[in-house]
Amino acid sequence: MSWSDTGSWSKAWTVLICLGIAGCGFRPLYGENAKGQINTTAELARVEVGPIKDRIGQLVRNHLLDQLTPRGGKLAPHYRLNIELSTSQEGVALARDEAATRFNLQLRGRYALVDLENNREILQGTARSIAVYNVVSADYSTLTAEADAKRRAAREISDEIKTRLAVFFSRRSVRN
Repeated sequence: MSWSDTGSWSKAWTVLICLGIAGCGFRPLYGENAKGQINTTAELARVEVGPIKDRIGQLVRNHLLDQLTPRGGKLAPHYRLNIELSTSQEGVALARDEAATRFNLQLRGRYALVDLENNREILQGTARSIAVYNVVSADYSTLTAEADAKRRAAREISDEIKTRLAVFFSRRSVRN
């Protein structure tokens, strides 16, 4: 076997990368563990998501519920997730008559995770998302584009919050 073969080098690099990952303590975020550590997926299923104002809040909450309990089974809640959303819009493209033809919809979600056992806030943060939509001459099309931008921003916010919760639970299990 010659080391000049591309296949041999790629196999060698694959082995080296696997050894490097194993040596650095890498472990999957959502995977099962054998060391008695907290199962991140089970902890996520114990998060109760509080009500969030407005339609965009409903979208964020529903997507979070789907992500936190993807198999549908809900465990007794140990945590409560409170989220406050704020939105703003900014015109970023102007037509010759100075009318905005493209908007950035900015969604900001401040979240706090509360431990229900002692009613203490154990994690807080802010998630942000920007979704862009075009303004066209047909009002219905513009409204539809804006609604779609809100859906996309809501999904991004909920994805980011879920990831941050998973990382929090994962790091918490390593410390314990």
